[in-house]
Amino acid sequence: MSAVVHNNSTYVGQTVTVNFNVLDAAGKLLKSESQLESFSQPESDHIVGTQVTLAPGEKVAKVEATIDVQAEGTFSDKPFPKLPVSKVVITKSEYGGQQASFELSNPTAEALKDVRLAIACTDKAGTIVGGGSEFPELVPASGKIKIDASVITSGTPVDCAVYTGSLGDSDADETTASTAPAAPTGTAEASFKTWVDQFEKKDWEAQYATLVSAQRDVVSEKEYLACRASEEVPNLKWSKVLSVTDAGTITIPGTQAKLPATKVSAQVTTSGMNVPVDAHMLVEDGQWKWSMTQENIDGCGH
Repeated sequence: MSAVVHNNSTYVGQTVTVNFNVLDAAGKLLKSESQLESFSQPESDHIVGTQVTLAPGEKVAKVEATIDVQAEGTFSDKPFPKLPVSKVVITKSEYGGQQASFELSNPTAEALKDVRLAIACTDKAGTIVGGGSEFPELVPASGKIKIDASVITSGTPVDCAVYTGSLGDSDADETTASTAPAAPTGTAEASFKTWVDQFEKKDWEAQYATLVSAQRDVVSEKEYLACRASEEVPNLKWSKVLSVTDAGTITIPGTQAKLPATKVSAQVTTSGMNVPVDAHMLVEDGQWKWSMTQENIDGCGH
């Protein structure tokens, strides 16, 4: 599901939340899902999208989208540069779905990191029939890269538009804008990717360093390292982000503490298969932190 949202202002950094209600032909509400983004370019269109999973047999007839914009958010107030995109070519991917291929150029003299690309595909009538997203880690200064993005559509797309924005840092000078204290560095997506990379390397010390403090009070570093060493953990390799959703304020498992959370869904590769994984990333002391599940707490705690 995707919605094109226009930034009517001359500034950026606002928090943008879109809620999608999925209904069947009788008007029954099947599922609701929300997505949190930010405006990264002034007076420009931005695409906000997410995915939902329905029960077998449920059929979608209509999707209703509502939007909320908060002028004071925790996102950067520095406009992200507009990145030229070549003509999008739509083909069948090797996995049987649709693929949108294009070249992304960086006209600036600075390398850009953690770029967010949102893709909206339309049919002959100009109706959005689906889309996708890609998160290239680096676009070289005054250079370009090739993007082959998987897109999910409900019909036959004839064209796809690409919207560019920032997930986190660039090599350029940054200004973090917010009246809110301790705005997090980087993004939830990038932090979860780091966690998966650490899991792949079995770097448990580095993982424990970013465990939310309320759970560090419950599980010591020694207990955590011993717990991981005693497990037969799968080999995970990062593939891509699937969706990012504002989860609101949650109670951290095994504690009474509460913190605002962002749910990150990603695709990882394990044993030759692509599987989805979810994580709640938490904002604490200006950093993105992760939390253990209640099951992990029970198995590794005192």
